[in-house]
Amino acid sequence: MAALGEGRARYRIDSQGPGAGIAIMILTTAAFAASDSTVKLIGVAVPLLALLWVRYLFQMIVLGVWLTKRGAFGLFRTANVKLQCLRAVLLLTNSACTFAGLRHLPLPVTTSLAMLAPLISTLLAATLLKDNVPRSKWAMVVLGFIGMLLVVRPGGSAFSWTVIFPIAAATTFACFQVLSSHLSRTEDAITTNFLTALVATIVLCVLVWMDQAETLPALGQVRIGSWALVVLMASMATLGQLLMLQALRRTPLSVLTPFGYAQLAFASLFSWAFFGQAPDLWMSIGMAVIAASGIGTVLLHGRTPAP
Repeated sequence: MAALGEGRARYRIDSQGPGAGIAIMILTTAAFAASDSTVKLIGVAVPLLALLWVRYLFQMIVLGVWLTKRGAFGLFRTANVKLQCLRAVLLLTNSACTFAGLRHLPLPVTTSLAMLAPLISTLLAATLLKDNVPRSKWAMVVLGFIGMLLVVRPGGSAFSWTVIFPIAAATTFACFQVLSSHLSRTEDAITTNFLTALVATIVLCVLVWMDQAETLPALGQVRIGSWALVVLMASMATLGQLLMLQALRRTPLSVLTPFGYAQLAFASLFSWAFFGQAPDLWMSIGMAVIAASGIGTVLLHGRTPAP
């Protein structure tokens, strides 16, 4: 889900039609679900800061090499340095909350709660931006809240305070989407993705340096197998970013976004295959309700006339 807000502008829609873009979008959700599954497999074997550092360093290197080989040096320029930095911090916070949630919660729970971002965007638009939100969108917000309650079931034996992590991830991603929408009007999508990874990597280098007394000894105890999983995680996350860019070349974001909820299905599949954790009936219903509310919000947004 961390790619839905990334890269909307300056992409010519390919003549192959929306079908190819939709197929690539579904592959994108599979890549992100695989990345999340790998994070859960790693567990606490690797410090969280190291996980995040490798994830964004890998993306920065891949995009940097790609742009350099294309001779696209001008794409490294931006007229919105402060907003680009803020965007990177928001996405980094989103990743940190997601990774923390995956350490404590089942994969489908973390993924489904992270999918609340479109609903939180509606709340932010109404409360902070003072937008006129129609009743139909408020109905989707209420529906999503009901779905969240079905997934987490407060008061139940499986309920944990750690649900705050994916909810915080959804909140930061909602802010990230709003900012990405603003930047997409003037910035190149590949530039934005590269700068996000660059700023996040720099921030993480500083954090690792500040926490080196704790982080470096822990890194010395990480086994080779865990490092292999870390590289796999970073590869899947970066692949998801690149696939998203290809999907956006072919199909508008408004068409692609509803298909992003396919990540729920892949998360459930991988959770069953790797961890033997299949969603129960109520969780499955809650996930379906969240998906329906999110898709409804996107469709309603597309039908809202421009002011």
